[in-house]
Amino acid sequence: MRNLLLVDDEVMTIEILKKALDWEAFGFSQVFFAYNGERAREILTEHPVDIMICDIEMPKESGLDLIGWVQNLYPEIICIILTAYPDFNYARSAISLGVYRFLLKPVAFDELEETIRAAMEKSRQERLWVREVGNGETAGDSSMVRTVKKYLEDHYNEVITRKDIETLVHMNQDHVNREFKQAEGYTLMQYIQYYRMLMARKLLRETELTVAEVSMETGYDSPAYFSKVFKKWMNQTPVEYRAECRGK
Repeated sequence: MRNLLLVDDEVMTIEILKKALDWEAFGFSQVFFAYNGERAREILTEHPVDIMICDIEMPKESGLDLIGWVQNLYPEIICIILTAYPDFNYARSAISLGVYRFLLKPVAFDELEETIRAAMEKSRQERLWVREVGNGETAGDSSMVRTVKKYLEDHYNEVITRKDIETLVHMNQDHVNREFKQAEGYTLMQYIQYYRMLMARKLLRETELTVAEVSMETGYDSPAYFSKVFKKWMNQTPVEYRAECRGK
């Protein structure tokens, strides 16, 4: 089963797409929805996504900026643009980012269905391209996992990209991610979050840094987002955690 993310600031577009297609029949176990780039990033950080359908013109952050971020951190995600702006420069930028298809609104549902089926087949084949390569690399997996784990722990408060990991171990990130998850129980991005939360707990317990300062020290520019991630992992806010520790 696969997951899909729809990103569009037009509520009506999201509502139409939610009801127009039988997503379960396509094989999607979950279909996520976001009305802006910030929410889309949160979803992508917290959940595995196979295909993202994204608008271009959105408030605060364009769809192209979001796609660039996705391609850097989650290159296995297939990105499809669905926009009302038939701008050549947009199309050229989309091509340079490796976007799979560039669709114009209003899109015919049969065209959208065909695009999604083709994207799923492309994803399936890539998951096979990767499995075959991985079968010949298992001998070095344990040392590779240790190397990646140490790198993540040394650089948890920095931006870590696909290129960083691939350069480190000279392997395709999809293979690295799969073997890492098998060994540690987390994807690379999940492990970074996990380790950041361990360090955040330590700072909240042992220092007088403010929550905003702890957020920055653990790699989060937004204290609000840091607090949200912390609560997801620890089931309490940073303030509540610190108060509980100080009360003991």
